[in-house]
Amino acid sequence: MLFLYRQGIIYLYEKSTKMKSEIPFKSIVAIQVRFSDVDMLGHVSNTVYQNYYDAGKLHYFDEVIPQMDFVKIGVVGASIKIDYLKPIFMRSHILVETHVTQIGTKSLTMEHLLVEEDTGEVLSTCLVVLVCYDILEKKSIPIPLKWKEQIKKYDQEVMVK
Repeated sequence: MLFLYRQGIIYLYEKSTKMKSEIPFKSIVAIQVRFSDVDMLGHVSNTVYQNYYDAGKLHYFDEVIPQMDFVKIGVVGASIKIDYLKPIFMRSHILVETHVTQIGTKSLTMEHLLVEEDTGEVLSTCLVVLVCYDILEKKSIPIPLKWKEQIKKYDQEVMVK
Protein backbone atom coordinates (compact mmCIF):
# COMPACT_ATOMS: atom_id res chain seq x y z
CA MET A 1 0.00 0.00 0.00
CA LEU A 2 1.29 3.45 -0.93
CA PHE A 3 0.28 6.70 0.73
CA LEU A 4 0.35 10.04 -1.06
CA TYR A 5 -0.21 13.30 0.78
CA ARG A 6 -1.50 16.15 -1.38
CA GLN A 7 -3.44 19.31 -0.56
CA GLY A 8 -3.96 18.21 3.05
CA ILE A 9 -5.49 14.85 2.09
CA ILE A 10 -3.97 11.41 2.44
CA TYR A 11 -4.61 9.22 -0.60
CA LEU A 12 -4.22 5.46 -0.36
CA TYR A 13 -3.01 3.47 -3.34
CA GLU A 14 -3.64 -0.25 -3.24
CA LYS A 15 -1.52 -2.63 -5.36
CA SER A 16 -3.80 -1.85 -8.31
CA THR A 17 -2.93 1.87 -7.93
CA LYS A 18 -6.62 2.59 -7.41
CA MET A 19 -6.80 5.85 -5.53
CA LYS A 20 -9.16 6.34 -2.62
CA SER A 21 -9.75 9.94 -1.65
CA GLU A 22 -11.78 11.53 1.10
CA ILE A 23 -12.94 14.15 -1.41
CA PRO A 24 -15.28 12.93 -4.15
CA PHE A 25 -14.79 13.84 -7.77
CA LYS A 26 -18.33 14.45 -9.04
CA SER A 27 -17.42 15.85 -12.45
CA ILE A 28 -16.40 12.90 -14.63
CA VAL A 29 -16.04 12.80 -18.40
CA ALA A 30 -14.92 9.95 -20.68
CA ILE A 31 -12.04 10.62 -23.06
CA GLN A 32 -11.43 8.78 -26.32
CA VAL A 33 -7.76 8.12 -26.97
CA ARG A 34 -7.16 9.07 -30.61
CA PHE A 35 -4.62 7.51 -32.94
CA SER A 36 -2.83 10.86 -33.17
CA ASP A 37 -2.42 10.95 -29.35
CA VAL A 38 -0.06 7.97 -29.39
CA ASP A 39 3.69 8.42 -29.86
CA MET A 40 6.26 6.07 -31.37
CA LEU A 41 6.65 4.26 -28.04
CA GLY A 42 3.02 3.09 -28.26
CA HIS A 43 1.56 5.19 -25.45
CA VAL A 44 -0.13 8.58 -25.21
CA SER A 45 2.43 11.35 -25.52
CA ASN A 46 2.92 13.46 -22.42
CA THR A 47 2.13 16.51 -24.58
CA VAL A 48 -1.48 15.30 -24.99
CA TYR A 49 -2.36 14.96 -21.30
CA GLN A 50 -3.10 18.68 -20.98
CA ASN A 51 -5.74 18.35 -23.72
CA TYR A 52 -7.44 15.63 -21.66
CA TYR A 53 -7.34 17.79 -18.54
CA ASP A 54 -8.72 20.75 -20.50
CA ALA A 55 -11.68 18.57 -21.54
CA GLY A 56 -12.26 17.81 -17.86
CA LYS A 57 -12.05 21.50 -16.97
CA LEU A 58 -14.57 22.45 -19.66
CA HIS A 59 -16.93 19.66 -18.58
CA TYR A 60 -16.70 20.86 -14.96
CA PHE A 61 -17.50 24.46 -15.86
CA ASP A 62 -20.36 23.38 -18.14
CA GLU A 63 -21.86 21.50 -15.18
CA VAL A 64 -21.13 23.98 -12.40
CA ILE A 65 -20.97 27.43 -14.02
CA PRO A 66 -22.91 27.09 -17.28
CA GLN A 67 -23.16 30.87 -17.64
CA MET A 68 -19.35 31.21 -18.01
CA ASP A 69 -19.04 32.43 -21.58
CA PHE A 70 -15.23 32.53 -22.11
CA VAL A 71 -15.87 35.59 -24.32
CA LYS A 72 -16.14 38.34 -21.70
CA ILE A 73 -15.10 36.64 -18.47
CA GLY A 74 -13.39 33.28 -18.09
CA VAL A 75 -10.36 31.69 -16.50
CA VAL A 76 -6.74 31.40 -17.57
CA GLY A 77 -4.08 29.01 -16.34
CA ALA A 78 -1.46 30.39 -13.94
CA SER A 79 0.16 27.12 -12.89
CA ILE A 80 -0.09 23.50 -14.01
CA LYS A 81 1.55 20.46 -12.41
CA ILE A 82 1.09 17.03 -13.98
CA ASP A 83 2.31 13.74 -12.53
CA TYR A 84 2.53 10.78 -14.91
CA LEU A 85 1.96 7.64 -12.84
CA LYS A 86 1.29 4.96 -15.48
CA PRO A 87 1.28 5.00 -19.28
CA ILE A 88 -1.95 5.34 -21.26
CA PHE A 89 -2.23 3.13 -24.34
CA MET A 90 -4.25 3.36 -27.55
CA ARG A 91 -7.20 1.20 -26.48
CA SER A 92 -7.39 2.53 -22.91
CA HIS A 93 -10.78 3.70 -21.69
CA ILE A 94 -10.04 6.72 -19.55
CA LEU A 95 -12.01 9.16 -17.47
CA VAL A 96 -11.07 12.67 -16.38
CA GLU A 97 -12.29 13.34 -12.86
CA THR A 98 -12.30 16.97 -11.75
CA HIS A 99 -13.06 19.06 -8.69
CA VAL A 100 -12.12 22.41 -7.18
CA THR A 101 -10.13 22.20 -3.95
CA GLN A 102 -9.62 25.87 -3.12
CA ILE A 103 -11.12 29.26 -4.00
CA GLY A 104 -9.32 32.54 -3.41
CA THR A 105 -10.22 36.11 -4.33
CA LYS A 106 -9.10 35.95 -7.97
CA SER A 107 -7.98 32.34 -8.37
CA LEU A 108 -9.08 28.78 -7.78
CA THR A 109 -7.24 25.49 -7.56
CA MET A 110 -8.59 22.58 -9.58
CA GLU A 111 -7.53 18.97 -9.23
CA HIS A 112 -7.86 16.34 -11.95
CA LEU A 113 -7.29 12.60 -12.18
CA LEU A 114 -6.93 10.48 -15.30
CA VAL A 115 -8.41 7.12 -14.37
CA GLU A 116 -8.56 3.81 -16.27
CA GLU A 117 -12.30 3.25 -16.46
CA ASP A 118 -12.17 -0.56 -16.37
CA THR A 119 -9.76 -0.96 -13.46
CA GLY A 120 -10.04 2.30 -11.53
CA GLU A 121 -6.27 2.78 -11.72
CA VAL A 122 -5.07 6.35 -11.43
CA LEU A 123 -2.84 7.00 -14.44
CA SER A 124 -2.04 10.68 -13.92
CA THR A 125 -2.83 13.56 -11.58
CA CYS A 126 -2.95 17.28 -12.31
CA LEU A 127 -3.15 20.34 -10.12
CA VAL A 128 -4.07 23.64 -11.84
CA VAL A 129 -4.32 27.19 -10.55
CA LEU A 130 -6.77 29.20 -12.65
CA VAL A 131 -7.18 32.97 -12.50
CA CYS A 132 -10.48 34.70 -13.23
CA TYR A 133 -9.85 36.94 -16.22
CA ASP A 134 -11.69 39.77 -17.96
CA ILE A 135 -10.98 38.90 -21.57
CA LEU A 136 -12.05 42.25 -23.01
CA GLU A 137 -10.01 44.30 -20.50
CA LYS A 138 -7.13 41.77 -20.48
CA LYS A 139 -6.73 41.73 -16.70
CA SER A 140 -7.39 39.50 -13.73
CA ILE A 141 -10.54 40.19 -11.73
CA PRO A 142 -12.17 38.83 -8.57
CA ILE A 143 -14.13 35.61 -9.04
CA PRO A 144 -17.82 36.51 -9.28
CA LEU A 145 -19.73 35.73 -6.07
CA LYS A 146 -22.27 33.66 -8.02
CA TRP A 147 -19.47 31.43 -9.37
CA LYS A 148 -18.11 30.94 -5.85
CA GLU A 149 -21.55 29.98 -4.58
CA GLN A 150 -22.08 27.51 -7.42
CA ILE A 151 -18.67 25.89 -6.84
CA LYS A 152 -19.27 25.65 -3.06
CA LYS A 153 -22.64 24.05 -3.67
CA TYR A 154 -21.17 21.50 -6.11
CA ASP A 155 -17.85 20.80 -4.36
CA GLN A 156 -18.89 21.02 -0.72
CA GLU A 157 -15.39 20.22 0.56
CA VAL A 158 -13.80 23.22 -1.21
CA MET A 159 -11.68 25.48 0.97
CA VAL A 160 -12.50 29.19 0.60
CA LYS A 161 -9.82 31.72 1.46
